[in-house]
Formats: sequence, structure tokens, C-alpha cells
Amino acid sequence: MIVIVSEVDGLPVRLRAPHDLSFVARWGTVFAVLDQQDSGNLCLGVEGPAGRVFVKYAGAPTARYDGVLADAVDRARRAGAVYRSLAHPSLVRLREAVDVGAGHALVFDWTDATPVGRQYERSHVVRSLLLPARVDAVRQIYDFHVHAAARGWVAVDLYDGSVMLDPATGRVTLCDLDLYERAPVVNRMGRMWGSTRFMSAEEHELGAVIDEVTNVVALGSLAHTFLGDDETKSRSVWAGSDVLFDVAARALRPERGARWPSVAALAEAWREAA
Repeated sequence: MIVIVSEVDGLPVRLRAPHDLSFVARWGTVFAVLDQQDSGNLCLGVEGPAGRVFVKYAGAPTARYDGVLADAVDRARRAGAVYRSLAHPSLVRLREAVDVGAGHALVFDWTDATPVGRQYERSHVVRSLLLPARVDAVRQIYDFHVHAAARGWVAVDLYDGSVMLDPATGRVTLCDLDLYERAPVVNRMGRMWGSTRFMSAEEHELGAVIDEVTNVVALGSLAHTFLGDDETKSRSVWAGSDVLFDVAARALRPERGARWPSVAALAEAWREAA
């Protein structure tokens, strides 16, 4: 793979081929570049007269994307409907979704919240919170997904990289929910999008139903992101109460019928256990 280092506003951008990014000037000057995503999106922090924004652009030949560029652009176009439908205090705010350059851009409010995904250098921020704040962060994630389920949306590719946290306030901001789909959803891929640490059995099974009962698995794993280890799901490293551990454990059961029957049921159980 040949990587070409271009630049925008003096910052390096790694791509597989030259690409005109001059359109970014419509929002201001670039101050941050995130060019190592494998989703086909090039992400930029841009500052201008309207303040700071986060631009997620599909259409450039990014260094780590092995798919078809047109598919990445189509996903970006569909994603606008997700953010508009699911507007919520815990969801990053979409300012606009627009065809630009050779593709499509989603423009969000900028946030200084810290990503908690283990792929980020500052993922240890979770451990800086006191236990009650960590329990409440999980509650915030669950409450948003109750809101999403009530509107007929099913989470796809939900993982720790979808969560940002303000360590000063404990406030959660959710992002990168581009692949959420309206129910009913059927697994059309076999191995679906996502991190294995957060995926259910049916997300590896072609033709399986993907629904709220599926989603409680990712949500149970996120409880371990904040209170334990989302890789091992071990009780030995769990920082919360046994009752909270048992709530998360039920969400993670392999058999669909043994899990919480809905996101709302999981969220209520978490609230009661807290």
C-alpha cells in the first residue's frame, strides 16, 4: 500500500491517492486531522466563524480503508438520518449533512470530551472517575439507547469507541453511530461491523435477527468498559457491586432468551441496582 502525505492548512493528511480537500475552507481552518480510520471516513477538526466543528468526510481514499469508496459515501449519506432522528442530549449534535468535494460530509459540533475506546491514548480517563460517576456514565449510555429503541432504531457497531466522556462532569457524549438501522434488521453480512468484544452470537450469523435483545450484549459489555474489563468480563476485576455485575452478566448471556428482553428492561435493572 502506497501512502501519500498531503496537507490541509499545514497539517499532514495520509491518503492512498491525491484528493482535493479545498472544500473544507467553507467551515474554516483545520486544526486536527484523524486519518487512520478503517471506515472510509476522513475526520477533521475545523475552526471558523461559527466555532469549532468536527467534519466526517467520505470520498477520500483514506490510508486504512480497503472497501469501495462509493459504499463509504452511501453510508455517510444514510447516516445523516440516524443523527437527525436520534437527536438527544447524550448524542453529538449534527449541524449539517452535505454533498461536497467528491463525496459527502457530516458536520458535528466539536466536543473536547475524551474518547474512552481502548484504541485511543487517553482511554484511561474512565479510571479517573469515582465509582458513582462510572456507574452513572453507564446509565447515560443505557438511557440514550432506550430513547433509540423507542424510536425504532437498532444499534449496529456499538462499542467503546462510540463513547466520549467529560472527566470533569462525568457527562457522556455518544458518537460514530452511523451504522444504526431502523428495525426490523437482519444480519446480511455474516460477521457484521463491530468489535468482537461487544458483539453477540447473532452478529456472526447470516440471516439472524438483530434487535434490542442483540443490543443488550453490547450494552452489557460497555458496563465492563466502565467498571471492569470488557475483554474478559471477569468478576475479579469488577469495581462495582455484585448486583450491578449480575445485571451486566444477564445482558451478556449467549442464549437470547436468557438475556434482558429489551433495552428498557436492562436500563431499569441498572437504575435499581445502582
